[in-house]
Amino acid sequence: MTTGRREASQTPIRPYYHLTRMAGQSRRCYPGQPKIMKKPAFDHKIHLHAFMKTAQYLAGLTTHEDIWHHVGEVMVKFYGADSAGFARRGSDGGVEFHHVTASDGVSRDRLFSKEVQEVVAEVLETGFLGWRAIPAGEQPYVIVFLPIALGNEPAAVMLVGHAAAGPISNEVLNVYLSVAGLAGTTITKLTSEIELRRHRSHLEELVAERTSALTRTLDRLEEEIAERSEAEEKLRKYREHLEELVEERTAELAIANEELVDYSEKLERTNQELQEFAFAASHDLQEPLRKIQTFGDLLKTRFTDLLGEEGKDFLDRMIRSSSRMSTLLRSLLAYSRIASVGNPLEPTDLAHAAREAASDLEVDIDRAGACVEVGELPVIDADAVQMRELFQNLISNSLKYCRESEKPVIKVHALSSDDTCQIYVEDNGIGFEETYLDRIFRPFQRLHTRSAIEGSGMGLSICRKIVERHEGNITAKSTPGRGSIFVVTLPVRQTKSQAGSIPSPPRSDQ
Repeated sequence: MTTGRREASQTPIRPYYHLTRMAGQSRRCYPGQPKIMKKPAFDHKIHLHAFMKTAQYLAGLTTHEDIWHHVGEVMVKFYGADSAGFARRGSDGGVEFHHVTASDGVSRDRLFSKEVQEVVAEVLETGFLGWRAIPAGEQPYVIVFLPIALGNEPAAVMLVGHAAAGPISNEVLNVYLSVAGLAGTTITKLTSEIELRRHRSHLEELVAERTSALTRTLDRLEEEIAERSEAEEKLRKYREHLEELVEERTAELAIANEELVDYSEKLERTNQELQEFAFAASHDLQEPLRKIQTFGDLLKTRFTDLLGEEGKDFLDRMIRSSSRMSTLLRSLLAYSRIASVGNPLEPTDLAHAAREAASDLEVDIDRAGACVEVGELPVIDADAVQMRELFQNLISNSLKYCRESEKPVIKVHALSSDDTCQIYVEDNGIGFEETYLDRIFRPFQRLHTRSAIEGSGMGLSICRKIVERHEGNITAKSTPGRGSIFVVTLPVRQTKSQAGSIPSPPRSDQ
């Protein structure tokens, strides 16, 4: 059975009250006031059996419309009501009636009055059952309002109308409450079943979609696994091929390395032989040249009258040529001995080496009327003898290529850091075109004829050889007619292998 309270839907109301309006007066009446009515009268056994049949029949219905319709017909055709129907809140907030069944048209119309609508609204709001006596001429009409709870909230009201003069008895009211409760329970059950079917259908759709997605994912994974397996197989073959190539290349490199070692040994022997040849050539040829110069001087001194002017000229040319040849041989000897006959690289004061070089060239400096200025120079790891030779060749080169119209000024200075130093040798000489920069550092390369400027053409080559031995480089900047600047870059500290290297011993006949 249903209840009038929202909180307890399975317990009959005790006590309940009725809303009554008669002759313009309203009052609350409770059960038993009055308790006597002539109809309808019910037999308990018959009604119990009918109630069970009604419950069975309702349980077999599958739509809400069938349930509402069946309950209304049962109340009129079996339980003796003159009219029955249902009311609920409409979409516009008012009260709407549905599935109304009546024994005649008059009874049907009585359910749609304004008073009935007001009571329906109050029952939907409060959840209490109630009844209303409606004056209808000689035969009054009583309507019972039974709330039907769907879940825990009153969602509809069952209206049962009787042509009677007084309140409905508790016995009849309990029957109506039972039928209303049965209708609410059936509707709730059917709603739950429909909702359950809907959720089940939705769940089945989700499961189907998820299964389809998982199937696609599985297919894609299988394809990726197959592709990955294929890629791994290709990678394995590539790796094997690469290993074969590496083995082949390693064997080729081993052979090439052996050939390179052999070639290096041959090259070293060849260099040694060339050095020995250069030393022998420059050393052994000095003696014949000295004899030529000696006998030439004797011939010029003792037999000058017999030679004549043309003979004297030939003799002078011969003596000058032998002198140049002697100079070239000495330069070649110095060039060949730079790497083979050098001192260990030790801390060397470059300023001291530059001053000693200037001192060695004192005669040439005085003859040219030149001024040599030696500024601050650092101390670096170097061969002191070769540094002295480096400065001597650079200063000598500036003296040779000076301008006759201007006093030669040669400046030697440096810029240094923790790692490197740059040495500058500046002059105000005739300069040269920088397009010939690479040429001036090659052996026996000259930019002027010997008649114009004397020299062997080996001085700057020796400078480059010395700088390269010290792991540095040399270059120059020049403007014709405005002088030249030679720039030598050397490391301040040499590695142990360079600093502690032991030069090749000199020949015993040097």
